[in-house]
Amino acid sequence: MGSEDATGSRNTAAVEDVAHLLVRCLRAEGVEYVFGIPGEENIRFVDALNGSGIRYVLVRHEQAASFMAEIYGRLTGRAGVCSATLGPGAINLLLGTADATTNSAPMVALAAQGSLRRTHKESHQVIDLVSMFAPVTQWAAQIECPDAVPEMTRKAFKTAQSERPGAVFLAVPEDIEAARPTEPLAPLQIDAVRADAPSSSQIARAVEVLTTARHPVVLAGHGAARAGASAALVRFAEGLNIPVATTFHGKGVFPDDHPNALGAIGFMRHDYGNFGFDAADVLICVGYEIQEFDPVKINPNGDKRILHVHRFPAEVDAHYPVAVGVKGDPSQALDALAAALPEGLTFDSGSSEKIRTLLDEELQYGRDSDAFPLVPQRVVTDVRTALD
Repeated sequence: MGSEDATGSRNTAAVEDVAHLLVRCLRAEGVEYVFGIPGEENIRFVDALNGSGIRYVLVRHEQAASFMAEIYGRLTGRAGVCSATLGPGAINLLLGTADATTNSAPMVALAAQGSLRRTHKESHQVIDLVSMFAPVTQWAAQIECPDAVPEMTRKAFKTAQSERPGAVFLAVPEDIEAARPTEPLAPLQIDAVRADAPSSSQIARAVEVLTTARHPVVLAGHGAARAGASAALVRFAEGLNIPVATTFHGKGVFPDDHPNALGAIGFMRHDYGNFGFDAADVLICVGYEIQEFDPVKINPNGDKRILHVHRFPAEVDAHYPVAVGVKGDPSQALDALAAALPEGLTFDSGSSEKIRTLLDEELQYGRDSDAFPLVPQRVVTDVRTALD
């Protein structure tokens, strides 16, 4: 704790300022990078990053910082962090922040704010940032007390990284950044969140739907990729001989060269991957989120039965009528569902082979073309060759 001098006044010289405390809290959360542009009002924070082990990535525009943080979060599952100064700098973070929330990417956006002495009135470059960011984040707040830094930082990362993940915004007034807590503080302990197993009643209802299905198809989305459900998807598809398509955010969660793969579904109604859904009577949507892909393109009449497998309930949509929701970890849900089905139950996945043939023919059509402008098939082939 801070010591007292001969007059009884508290000596806070030994207590670090908020800028350094905030950096320590970021380190405790495992932050590796902060993307941003420094400004006068957040320069203490940027200086505190020196020697912390956190790399400050300087960008040319705050919007770029927000998108870099979003993609970091989407690829790693850990919240990406971006930083900006007050006013226009903070506003430039808005687009990437909104995109992170709609795309379920964990992200923490930090922005400076004018001192508390002037936020209540009209003042140069001072705007109500919390109200501006609130509609596009999971949580938006302003740090108004130095002692609240550990709690608010922990809440920011917990909120950003919990299902459903998204963006969080924290404003740090310039006088708070320079202030010191009343006593030495430490980052809060990170509480581990374990994936939930689905309930037996949900699995039983899903079994009823699947045992009466003729042509089920799996659609794996971003939530399946976030949950690391690739191995479980392969086991499920192979055990039941069910074709699997992915959204573009879920691409890679199921091997493209697998015999049951339909590839990534496209935005156009008549993309080849979408044809696999035409004959389907049951859609097993694993980690699928409606903002990834409009369900009208795979269920235009709204008559297909849907099993929604995710950590949270589905959004309401006329073309996504959920027959059974299986809430829980996707891998555990798929394994539990497969184990509960009658032994020997398999399905006809002939559509996947036909669609793969169509895709191969489409790629072969321009694979060796020397035409200019370059045809897409040639570009895809050359890129694949370079990456192999």
